[in-house]
Amino acid sequence: MLAIQGVEVESGIAFGALQRLGRPLIAFVDDIPDSQRAALRIAAGVDEGPPPQPPLVGLGFLSLLARAGADRATVCTVDDAQHVDAESLLVLGFVARRLSAERVGLIVAARTDEGVEGALAGVPRIELGGLDAEAGSALLRQDVDGELDPTVAAEYVHDTAGNPLALRELATELSAAQLTSTAIAHSPVPIGGRLELIYAERMSELPEPSRDWLLVAATESSGDPAAVAAAAEALGIPADASAAAEGIDFVSVREAVRFRHPLIRSAVYGAATDAARRRVHRALGAHARERGQRDVAAYHAAAAVHGPDAEVAAELTAAADAAGARGGMLSRAHLLARAAELTPDAAEASDRSVAAAEAALSAGAARLALHLLPLGDETALTQVTRARRLIVEAMASLFLSEPNGLRAGMAKLMTAADLVGDVSPTLRRRALLLALNSATVTEEQAIGATTRELGERMREASGGDDVTAVLLQAVSTFILDDYATAVPALRRAVEALRAELDSGDTTLAFYVTMPCVALWDWEGAAQLLRRSAEIGRQAGALRDVDACLWTLSAVELSRGHAQAAADYITEAAELRRALGFGDEQAVNAALLAFQGTPLTTVEQISHAIHEAGWGGISRMTGEAIAVNELAAGAYESAYERLGPLARHPFLQASYRHLPEYFEAAVHSGNRASAEWALHRMKTHVDINGSVVGRALYTRSLALMADDADAERHFVDAIALFPPAHQADIGRARLIYGEWLRRVRRRADARAQLELALRDFEATGAIGFAERARREILAAGGSMPSDSSSVDPLSSQERQVALLAARGATNAEIAATMFISPNTVDYHLRKVFRKLEISSRRQLADRFSEK
Repeated sequence: MLAIQGVEVESGIAFGALQRLGRPLIAFVDDIPDSQRAALRIAAGVDEGPPPQPPLVGLGFLSLLARAGADRATVCTVDDAQHVDAESLLVLGFVARRLSAERVGLIVAARTDEGVEGALAGVPRIELGGLDAEAGSALLRQDVDGELDPTVAAEYVHDTAGNPLALRELATELSAAQLTSTAIAHSPVPIGGRLELIYAERMSELPEPSRDWLLVAATESSGDPAAVAAAAEALGIPADASAAAEGIDFVSVREAVRFRHPLIRSAVYGAATDAARRRVHRALGAHARERGQRDVAAYHAAAAVHGPDAEVAAELTAAADAAGARGGMLSRAHLLARAAELTPDAAEASDRSVAAAEAALSAGAARLALHLLPLGDETALTQVTRARRLIVEAMASLFLSEPNGLRAGMAKLMTAADLVGDVSPTLRRRALLLALNSATVTEEQAIGATTRELGERMREASGGDDVTAVLLQAVSTFILDDYATAVPALRRAVEALRAELDSGDTTLAFYVTMPCVALWDWEGAAQLLRRSAEIGRQAGALRDVDACLWTLSAVELSRGHAQAAADYITEAAELRRALGFGDEQAVNAALLAFQGTPLTTVEQISHAIHEAGWGGISRMTGEAIAVNELAAGAYESAYERLGPLARHPFLQASYRHLPEYFEAAVHSGNRASAEWALHRMKTHVDINGSVVGRALYTRSLALMADDADAERHFVDAIALFPPAHQADIGRARLIYGEWLRRVRRRADARAQLELALRDFEATGAIGFAERARREILAAGGSMPSDSSSVDPLSSQERQVALLAARGATNAEIAATMFISPNTVDYHLRKVFRKLEISSRRQLADRFSEK
């Protein structure tokens, strides 16, 4: 049994509660993976190193508990969780959501608290109500001095809402006769504030040294007898001063100092003067400082001052830096915010406020970040501080999906870059890259600046040969110059980004897609994104992994692989569940189009997404709808939908529209548009040398060629597509089979159409699969049934099975999925039973067939 209680004095100490809860588990530390052990040691302040991500700390603690549970069942209880530090709460929530097959239980008790509810989102909860009339009456009558009439007892149960602690306190403080008199007179029931007054009255009867000692005990809050004794001695309070307070059962002093009721502590602290409270805080802070408890000392120092104090503000800032170094970014945010309040110098106070907001934003607390930003006189802010504030505002709007903030994000970030200029080249470049990210999110929805203006700013800031400079050079050239000039710069950027990822640095991970797709290299983008996600998992940066997986789904959809896209979205959803998040930040409406959702419904969702400022997703959804219209033979509608996308392109996002627009134009009789699209494809492919681009161009040629040349183009296109473009291969086989049927080669047609159907079923291209079935029937074949049966595996079981089929060990699967090896073993046993297999070799064979 592991049990702790949250205490106010530790509420700002990052991972403080987790350290106390985990002390009995130290013997198992060497049994968990190295990365998890390192994360726990850094979080605890034992070792130095890169600040760990909370999910990695959570996985380490989960592994510790699972290891302890392997020896004997382990139960953890955390009481008064409303006083637990933010980071420990996040870890507890993570552990609670990932517990499955371990012999471990976790119980967290708290009063209603927004922080606790947020950290434990998704964890089963029980709202504790009061005792019923019979049980409440029995408790009150059992503890009260004297005989209490049942009807009177029932009244008190009603008035206290059955709160057992309140009922016991009434029985302790008042006799049966007093309770009866109060009920008959219909006087206010002495609970809550009125009960505090009773305590205050009783306390006033104590000797002054005892009252002073009680204030020290109430202020210390953690119940540490040594801290209370040291502070009392420093204040000149006699060593035996606690005796009188113990005599009236206000407090007990044994291995810890404990108040009988929380309201007693509240009454003691509330009855003291402000000067007396501050004096006690100073004494406790001095003791904590002597013991090297920097965080506790900072807490008391802040409570001991009445107004701005530069020395205390500096102490809080040092504590914030220490918290940040351990990965406690929320604690850092709160400490810096308090430091800003106590900082006399306006410019320094503003700088600390912005730093607090940055820490909150890095922890994913976007609303808190906006709340912490400094307001008021702009002259108090340096240019760098103003730029940092603008960055927080823009990125918080992105995280919160705030429409106006989304649209203004690119312009705001460009302004931030202009503010710092040459003063901070690193911050300038960061702001411009974030502006690029904003531009790809909003596309034509952006206000206040244009993409061309962004390219110009990037070019101005792109001096040097480091990876950031190479990326800025590539993007600015892509935006401002012709395609032939941009391609060499884009290739240099891809190689630089690949080298950066090979070194384990994912700082620029979100910028790998643009240069790859601009070179018509979708598989290159997918490989770099998968590598980024792998590094993110190893570091526990699950929010970054979530973003990588969402982008991967978009890349897969752009080449028609709806099943792969759905798998990535499912994997991302599982990670968000581990973090306690709900829905996606933005719905992948394009995937819905591929999954058979009625197109009118998808259009409505797309319109809402567009109005919310997500122009990039809206464009992607428009293309997905058009592709499914092509599958259904609605060529005129697809042509009208794709026209604006192809003829008004947005950077690399429009290249994939060209072959789709060409196909729609050919089949709808718009030959001039088809020739325009074909020329654009050829121009790009001749310059970039993309194999996939050449395959798409060749497939397009086949659609327009006469019968003498068409077959050669079809065969060449099928051969050119790499295996990762299975849906594209299927579409080439589909139109080849349709052509063969038209020239009356029905047997050959069936062969190609059956291969196409296999490709479509494997990639989840529902619309094209239906079309292939109809064509097989028209070519004289029998109507093939839908071979894509319902998957018997849950999403988590499927992911475990896939990783195991690829040769991953249980420990490796656990680290990848952020679960314990026990849970992996549990899921694998279910997978074997459902698939009726008995070994990993059979599992590998089963998934290789798919």
